[in-house]
Amino acid sequence: MDDAKRKEQVQMARKHVFVVDSAGAFLSLARDLLQDEAYNVTTTNYVPRTFDQIAALGPDLLVVDLAVGQRAGWDLLEQLQAGALTHDISVVVTSTDPRMLARAERYRERFGGRRWFAKPYDLDGLLAAVRELTGPA
Repeated sequence: MDDAKRKEQVQMARKHVFVVDSAGAFLSLARDLLQDEAYNVTTTNYVPRTFDQIAALGPDLLVVDLAVGQRAGWDLLEQLQAGALTHDISVVVTSTDPRMLARAERYRERFGGRRWFAKPYDLDGLLAAVRELTGPA
C-alpha cells in the first residue's frame, strides 16, 4: 500500500467533530484545538443547510452553541433529535447564558445534549468531554 493511501486511511479513521457556532473566532479556536488532538473537524456558523450537512457527514460529536436572542441553535437541536440519522449523535451544548444551558439540560429529551458548557470555559474541560463522548481521535 502506498504512503498516500495509508495517510488517507488514517485520516478517515479519525473521530469527526462538527462545531456549530455563530462566532468565527470560536470556530477557529475549536478547529485548531481539536485538529491538534488529531480529530477531523468541520465548523460552520448557523446556515439553513446545517442539519443537512450534519446528516450527510454523520459526525461522532456535535458542539452546538445556543446564541442569546437567536432561535437557530434550539431549532437545530430539535431537528437533530427528531432525525433518524442524527438522533444518536452525541451533543455538547455551549452558551454564554447559563439560563439557556439550564433549559437545554432540563429538557435533554427534547434537545439531546449530553454535556453543557458555559462560555468562556476551560478548553481542557471541552477536550475531556470530547474524549469521553467519542473516545480518542
